[in-house]
Amino acid sequence: MSLKNKIFNEDCQETIKRLDEASVDLIVTSPPYFGCRLYGDETLGREEHPAEFIANIVEIMDSTKRILKDTGSLYLNMGDVYFGTKGFSRNQGKYKRKTDHHYKEHKITKPDKKWIQHKQLLMIPTRVAASLQDRGWVLRNNIIWEKANPLPAFSKDRRLPCYEYIFHFVKSKRYYFDYQRAKELKHHRDVIKTSVKPFKNHPASFSEELISPLIETTCPVGGVVYDPFMGSGTTACVSQRLNRNYLGSELNEEYYQLSLDNLSSEDSVVKG
Repeated sequence: MSLKNKIFNEDCQETIKRLDEASVDLIVTSPPYFGCRLYGDETLGREEHPAEFIANIVEIMDSTKRILKDTGSLYLNMGDVYFGTKGFSRNQGKYKRKTDHHYKEHKITKPDKKWIQHKQLLMIPTRVAASLQDRGWVLRNNIIWEKANPLPAFSKDRRLPCYEYIFHFVKSKRYYFDYQRAKELKHHRDVIKTSVKPFKNHPASFSEELISPLIETTCPVGGVVYDPFMGSGTTACVSQRLNRNYLGSELNEEYYQLSLDNLSSEDSVVKG
């Protein structure tokens, strides 16, 4: 099904099945993180074992290869977590997350004294990236997103985490990338420093400043950008502003409606 400028209120795997082969120029997304937040009735991120989460993310991302053009790219943003800190319970006092209570009843696997043990940084993003390489994806950049305003952490026996990964994958050797435009935007290096900025009532959204250069340099004008985890619609709004078409999936009904509202508001600004 050839579609443009539509967000589906469904699991992204259902959307991916309905889209035509080689119909998307760019995929930009940030899936739920393992054991961190609860948005609704979703199961992704609430797996008992991190290996299950990794397998699920890899399966979803790999399924997008069919809909991605040979000249297309995939930007996958992921952050890491420490084992045993479900629901961000490591934060206390004034920095304690509102989402702490979400995972009090959530079961997690028992430590195995190997990679699953308390205080262990799980290396989830790199495990996902390596698995996608095993599936045939080509990793062009491991971009470091340095957060200018990272949230303080309670732990006093390690350094403060202040970055996340953005993996740039392609499926063929020749793909669209405007390096000259990237240089003009000062966005041609593999370290990006921006602030974390919630987007219109979503607690864990992309910042526009982060994804706008990704779209502008890696999707041609008039091309199609797809976000499998649309959230509040940041990717769609930025794509529309940059004269790109958008597609998205959002399972959560509340955020789906929010994304439509934000797009409607954005449309008024663009046309006004």
